[in-house]
Amino acid sequence: MNTRSFPEQLSDMWRTRPVRLPRQGHVAGVCAGIGVRYDVDPVLIRVAFVVSTFFGGAGLVLYLACWLLLPRYGDQVSPAESLVGRGHSSESSTKAVVLLVVLAVAASAFGPMGPGVGGSGFVSMVLMLGGLWLLYQRRPEPPALPGAPQLFPQNPFQAPFQQSQYQQAPFAQHTAATGPAPADPNFWTKPEPDSPRAAGTESPEANPEPPQDPLLQRPTPPSWDPLGVAPFAWDLPEPAPAPSVVPAKQPRSRLTTTVLGLAVLAAAAAGAVASAGEVAWLTPARIGAIALAVIGLGLLFGAFLHRGYGLLVVTGPLLGFVVLASLVGPIDTSSWGEQLYSPRTAAELQPAYSVQMGALQLDLRGLELTEDETVTVETRFGATEIMLPKNLDVDVVCTERASNPCVMQGLDGGDDGVGGPVLTLNLDTAFGNSEVRRG
Repeated sequence: MNTRSFPEQLSDMWRTRPVRLPRQGHVAGVCAGIGVRYDVDPVLIRVAFVVSTFFGGAGLVLYLACWLLLPRYGDQVSPAESLVGRGHSSESSTKAVVLLVVLAVAASAFGPMGPGVGGSGFVSMVLMLGGLWLLYQRRPEPPALPGAPQLFPQNPFQAPFQQSQYQQAPFAQHTAATGPAPADPNFWTKPEPDSPRAAGTESPEANPEPPQDPLLQRPTPPSWDPLGVAPFAWDLPEPAPAPSVVPAKQPRSRLTTTVLGLAVLAAAAAGAVASAGEVAWLTPARIGAIALAVIGLGLLFGAFLHRGYGLLVVTGPLLGFVVLASLVGPIDTSSWGEQLYSPRTAAELQPAYSVQMGALQLDLRGLELTEDETVTVETRFGATEIMLPKNLDVDVVCTERASNPCVMQGLDGGDDGVGGPVLTLNLDTAFGNSEVRRG
């Protein structure tokens, strides 16, 4: 039975948090790391992230947060901890700041506190965090991970050639045969019986060592003259090695990280205002544009200081997000899914219809008008089908962005020609398809 308090368990859960395994998983290796840590199939973890992303966007926010807070396998700390100077991470600071920007935008647009989620994001977040807590209770102790393999040996070659490994005089080990020198006058004379030679006790002076070859007694050449061709200069001292000039390291500019941090703070503040105050003007596109404006000012300021080139890495993806979000417009999950409307009178006819990520069918075949009416139909990542009666006068105005063009456009009086109330249809389609037909 676990008798530790809740704060102690949270501290231990953070201490034994999973590590990311990019080589065993996809993208950042978050799901693979969680699966290995808690002994769960990583496919189930991926399914949970995908499902929670579709229902409120909590999965996307949690995945980006895990990318920042979980260290990569083999690193000391996570990318977020590396930004605040608590250790070294293989992820670059620029990449970590980009993840912070994307996380702030995703949290303000798709997260549990974002606009238009209808509470599903908060529920998904609670379920995901609760499931992680249950996995920790099931296996509080992490498994033993193998040591990180040494991809490249530190010294793959043998020791370099040194002059001292080889002798300068390979024939110096040869010595002459021992014995009396032939020049000894007593060598050929027969010794007397009582002489020291006969007794075998000769004095050291009587049998001196043979003289060494003067060629073998030459001193060893220095390392700078291995061939020994300049003996007249061997008494000179060894040349000192030339001092290596270490280039002065230029101080690293903090302009990039400072500007990116200000952009993250600006986007987070705008997202918080949009979530708390229900400000409809602060759409995801405008929040991203605020961060892009901060980065633009940083680039302008860095142009005078010849700094801040790393901001260009963030500018491209953020600009693409702003353009795409501007085309899509505000996200409202209440208009997702299948929708069917069949108004019969002008009172039942709504002034505007909208569909996002779904299908809209507007059946006007039973509609009777007594005066001119105008209807706006907005389609985002979906399909819209409008069915008209045969004799209704209709004026179709189409606006397409990355969509198929409308087949019916302009004023059409139907089978009986123009004459009577006119229904004006303003079709605004982006990344979808809108079709108007009779019958």
